[in-house]
Amino acid sequence: MNLRELSAQLGLSQTTVSRALNGFPEVSEETRARVRAAAELHGYRPSAAARRLATGQSGTLGLVFPGERNMLGDLLFTEFLRGCVEKASELSYDITLAMAHGSQSEEAVYRRAVRNARVDAMILSSPLSEDPRPALLRQLGMPFIVHGRTSGVEPIGFLDIDNEGAFFSAAKLMADLGHRRVALLNGERHLNFAADRERGFRQGLSSRGVKAADDLFVVGPMVEQEGLRAASGLLDLPPAQRPTGFVCSSIGLALGVKRACSKRGLVIGRDVALIAHDDRLHDMGAENFDPPLTATQSSIGEAGRRVVELCIGMLRAPGDPMPAEIWPVDLVVRSSTMPAL
Repeated sequence: MNLRELSAQLGLSQTTVSRALNGFPEVSEETRARVRAAAELHGYRPSAAARRLATGQSGTLGLVFPGERNMLGDLLFTEFLRGCVEKASELSYDITLAMAHGSQSEEAVYRRAVRNARVDAMILSSPLSEDPRPALLRQLGMPFIVHGRTSGVEPIGFLDIDNEGAFFSAAKLMADLGHRRVALLNGERHLNFAADRERGFRQGLSSRGVKAADDLFVVGPMVEQEGLRAASGLLDLPPAQRPTGFVCSSIGLALGVKRACSKRGLVIGRDVALIAHDDRLHDMGAENFDPPLTATQSSIGEAGRRVVELCIGMLRAPGDPMPAEIWPVDLVVRSSTMPAL
């Protein structure tokens, strides 16, 4: 079925049907719902060329990542990307990826995307505490949304989770269980989420009169091998200096801690307490550990879906206030945490 046939069936002009399908605000919600229902019933999808003619938009969202970080090998990034692609497809949009590597800076990639009008908006992931990208895109006139938060340009559209509150709760639980030497295995400090988590962790311990031990802070890639390396070093400290508990920024890090403990005959939940942040990855949930992990948890895949939904909403209603969502994070207590010995 083409646009003309769909319009005839609905008794509406082709312009009205096109505007309803492309989210123009002057179309009533009742008409929009009727048009979309008919399009779904008959399997109608507007062509990219028709969309561009009707809206001046490409129907594509862009995401740029640095090649040296190998983000396509990062389970967290690929789960986020999967959520983005799923939701974009549901809303008849595409996601295009671009890689900046070597002498080709991210700024050059963004400038080229704007110059060639390849995308309607950008999704910014893994923002830095001081991130130059929002100011650049604002200067270039490119709409964007941030997965996370950053300082600087205001206002910006963003979706984030309460990283600070989540790690406050995790650290407070450790302190309430009597742990005084608690390690934090975290992402790099220049990443905004990692800075928030460290701040929340420190405040959580402090709220129970426990001073955070700086020698138990390890930052780096949030992968299993890094968790194994960091935990091995900390567990080999003299007994009075080693941690009795670990708080990890990812399930991958927690896997490494578990391996380090096993090599030393230590049992999680009996000899060492362990809390991780669980991004609800497929087949890698905290509840599947042995023992099941106490975890702060929030789905990064659902975040990807929501980021796309918010971004497309911004494109369809550019006069509306910028979206600013902060999702609460659950702390689920399981058997990997126990009172200090």
